[in-house]
Amino acid sequence: MKLRNLLGRLLLGALGLLVFNEFLIYYFVLLECQWPTKPLPVNGLEPVKVMFLADTHLLGPIRGHWFDRLRREWQMNRAFQTAMTLFKPEAVFVLGDIFDEGNWVNQKEFDVYVDRFRKLFHTPKETQIYSIVGNHDIGFHYATHPYLTQRFGKAFNNTGVSLVSMRGVNFVTINSIAMEGDGCQLCETAEKELRAISSIFKCGRGIGHCTGVPKLEEYSKPIVLQHFPMHRDSDKDCREHDAPNVELFRERWEVISKESTDLIGELLNPRLAFGGHSHHYCHLARNRLGIEEYTLASFNWRNKNNPSFILAQISLSEHSIARCQMPQESTVITVYLMGGIVLISLVLISLLRLGTYLRHLRLFSRTRREYKKLIK
Repeated sequence: MKLRNLLGRLLLGALGLLVFNEFLIYYFVLLECQWPTKPLPVNGLEPVKVMFLADTHLLGPIRGHWFDRLRREWQMNRAFQTAMTLFKPEAVFVLGDIFDEGNWVNQKEFDVYVDRFRKLFHTPKETQIYSIVGNHDIGFHYATHPYLTQRFGKAFNNTGVSLVSMRGVNFVTINSIAMEGDGCQLCETAEKELRAISSIFKCGRGIGHCTGVPKLEEYSKPIVLQHFPMHRDSDKDCREHDAPNVELFRERWEVISKESTDLIGELLNPRLAFGGHSHHYCHLARNRLGIEEYTLASFNWRNKNNPSFILAQISLSEHSIARCQMPQESTVITVYLMGGIVLISLVLISLLRLGTYLRHLRLFSRTRREYKKLIK
């Protein structure tokens, strides 16, 4: 009976350890994060609550091991759905590299990929999710193909340059792969779209010929969202960064080129920029365009021990930002190890006590039998 109780307690302890590490820990860690200070409404319009994340890198059928995929997708799903429950953002922007092998898989595999993403990153009806294309989704500029671009665009309705407006707050999403400036069809199309959106903002300020140009709900300087960061030499000038080593960046590989950065600045005159790609967090107080820029860490524990995402409250004229840390993988492993050691120690102690109890019981039985013999 005691052995059965011991096994029951061991199973209960192991189940508690599993529930804490695979479910509750996301609430404990994310509860430490809060929405940043709310900017004042402008023209009666409340600030927009937005969540930004990047580089989910869902593993594919070529390089992905089934257990690694299962583990990483469970972690990302629990972190994302916990964030949805706690913060309830109005919009979520995923800044590229949604997939790890999006440029390699065939159509059938891509359809499965898209379905997995939508299940993992499901949002409630009141939250709109926008996905921006990255190099792992359609390939780098030298390796991409119109078919890959069109396939991603059909699934996510976003492969070029587009404008998303919410209560007068304007987001311009840009395909970093199309910012090569070499005259290719993809780049030419993106530049035309960029210039068309530039006209919308100029007309919002009353500049130029505006016949037939769509009108903004409210004019406000745009916020640039893309996969690659704007041009910079490295993370050395970041006010905050979490890269283990500061390495030099290559144009068109780790960051977009100086020319493309300047073109975006000239045409859009943005007030704020967000990107991903490096897998590490960086906050620049002033980038090449003289504006604040955030590079987001990867959302996938496969790429980073301490992933994170950003919550932002953005009005027509101001913004406030909060970086939210997710559970560190090293912490989860430590909790499992410590919990396992405690459980094993308790089992061993209980077994020793049980063994001592059984020895005493046998000794008592033998003594009792011998006593009965003496009486006879």
